[in-house]
Amino acid sequence: MPQTPAISIVTTVYDAKEYLPRTVQSILAQTFTDFELLLVEDGSPNGCGELCDELAKTDPRIRVFHKPNGGPASAANVGLDNARGGYIGFVDSDDLIEPDMYERLYNAIQATGARIAACVGDAIDEQDAPIAGRDVSLRVYGVRDAEDLLLETFQTGSFYGPLSWNKLFDIRTFRDKGVRYDETMFFGDDASVLHLVFEGERAACLPDVLYHYRTRRGQMTDAATFPPRKLDDLRMYWDWLQYFAARPGAAEHYRWAVAWYWKVLYLFWCMAGTAGNQAALRGAFEPHCQHLKALLPDLLRSRCVPPLEKLRAVLFSLDPDAAYRLAAAWGRAAGGKKPKK
Repeated sequence: MPQTPAISIVTTVYDAKEYLPRTVQSILAQTFTDFELLLVEDGSPNGCGELCDELAKTDPRIRVFHKPNGGPASAANVGLDNARGGYIGFVDSDDLIEPDMYERLYNAIQATGARIAACVGDAIDEQDAPIAGRDVSLRVYGVRDAEDLLLETFQTGSFYGPLSWNKLFDIRTFRDKGVRYDETMFFGDDASVLHLVFEGERAACLPDVLYHYRTRRGQMTDAATFPPRKLDDLRMYWDWLQYFAARPGAAEHYRWAVAWYWKVLYLFWCMAGTAGNQAALRGAFEPHCQHLKALLPDLLRSRCVPPLEKLRAVLFSLDPDAAYRLAAAWGRAAGGKKPKK
């Protein structure tokens, strides 16, 4: 295998023994063959490390790194540190990719001169069957200002932009800027630094479904629960908001970031209430409640927030419990069981 492959593909591995062989097979089947696959085993207790070593025997392009458990961001950083390619991509250890994914993304970068390329992703279940309505898509495709992908997240909730796994990056967008994944993040770990990666960059955005992300029953992103670490996402959105507040010429991004931060804060508060751990998480929510109070003047002036949402934000900033009780009562009166989110 060449010492400097064109692409380094990083797969961090933890508790994915059942799915990893299929994931690796889908990577090795790429029509673009000039790549290395870095399997970073993050101290998984269920035999994943041994499986990685066995898989490495099947193809010389596979390199395995074993490390003590430190979370997905720390494992991704091992991949960044050891990647030898000029471009880097990330594939989760239980997901699948189309055979031409990296050929399409690499060609898009070469054709446009952009240093980032991205594609649409859709969801699959444990049996690889599609899950309808879970596509990671975009309103407008083509070559875009990369930071506008975050703006679309604030405007529509699209996660096409703030993901690492549906993209191919010129590795210099990380290394030249000194960007590493935030190892204190568990949720949002693949997205939390992308505002820095995107700075000054263009992205070639493809409308093609080339990535299939798996949703497993009982996994940490299950909407029926609210894990405390889910608040990492809210910390990430706060960081993005502060970034755009300080960035010249980013007033529109900031206005929408304020609207999105309030929307997610209220959504998470309601989700925690439904899950029954709202009281236990009160201290973790408190800094964000204080952030909301500081943002309230900008939120009330914003054309990005509907009038009723402004009223709700005022009530929430005064008394989150009263706002939640009122929403719950409204939901019951309307025939529902959950607060409006």
